[in-house]
Amino acid sequence: MFEKKTVCGVCGYSFTPKKEEVYTAAEPRAPFALFTTPTQFSATDCPRCGCQIPLAVRVPRVTAPDTIERGDEEESEVAEDEDKEHWGDLQEE
Repeated sequence: MFEKKTVCGVCGYSFTPKKEEVYTAAEPRAPFALFTTPTQFSATDCPRCGCQIPLAVRVPRVTAPDTIERGDEEESEVAEDEDKEHWGDLQEE
């Protein structure tokens, strides 16, 4: 999974992370930020000194809302009205 070597910032040991040793960690939140999601990241531990090494920030998935189907008549009427208003403003200038 990982081909790139990682270097520990504390002891300087260079190693290739193994898939089995990678886990998801989260930063602690401040008390005033209770309504925000904590920052999560993939991390591994240094095999020599044991300190945590962050590998990549994990962004939460965004689910797209279901598309709302509208009749073609409604969309065409709105588009025509908007075009008329816009062109009217340009002609007055």
